[in-house]
Amino acid sequence: MATKQQTKKKGFISLAYHRAFTMGALRPHAETIFPHLNSPGGKFVEVGARDGLKGSLTPYLEKVLGWNGLLIEPWPHLFQRCRKNRKSSVSLNVAASERLLRDSYIEIAGKPPIASVRKKLIQEAEARTQGRPLEAPRPGKAKPKKVHYVSTNSIAGILDRANFDKQFELMIFNLTGYEDRAMDGMDFERYKPTFLLVRTFSANINLPGLPHYYQKICSSKHNERSMLHLFRYADFGVN
Repeated sequence: MATKQQTKKKGFISLAYHRAFTMGALRPHAETIFPHLNSPGGKFVEVGARDGLKGSLTPYLEKVLGWNGLLIEPWPHLFQRCRKNRKSSVSLNVAASERLLRDSYIEIAGKPPIASVRKKLIQEAEARTQGRPLEAPRPGKAKPKKVHYVSTNSIAGILDRANFDKQFELMIFNLTGYEDRAMDGMDFERYKPTFLLVRTFSANINLPGLPHYYQKICSSKHNERSMLHLFRYADFGVN
């Protein structure tokens, strides 16, 4: 029989664990988006998972509701943390790109600001489209910056290599400013997530690659700079 001290300690651990994963980044969307996802045992793909905790939209789904899936994060240092923080899911160190940049890589110099991968992917795609080389760095006396080599692939290519399910519950585009280009690399004819959750900079969304059979259910303010938009596969049932 457990002593009073052991019971108290065990209760403290359980309470701390519950508090740590109570909603998290989904907290602002508890009455809008979350009710559509509040069921056990689903599968997800989160593009832009960060360290798997801060900034990720799936820790609660995994650690409390028993979901699992793929966590896609390009920055190596964030990927390493993500892999440690989210052991029930598979973490992949790759940048989800438009089809033009599948099976390639990009070079990123310097510290990893949030927008740097997005900016480099756009520059590389535009350079390839126009048939010109990327501009070389200007010589100077500045200290050389560390260069990161980041693999790129279309989302469909990533799912193919992971042998992922063709039908699953949720795909998240946590990529503010690059969501439309990343969606270009998705094959909705073969992969059909029930829900799409897209983070954008504004309430006005422009997703030319989104099939017409995905209907928007709701939008919800995420923070001072971004919004979340939830779409549902229309053939799944009544919204």
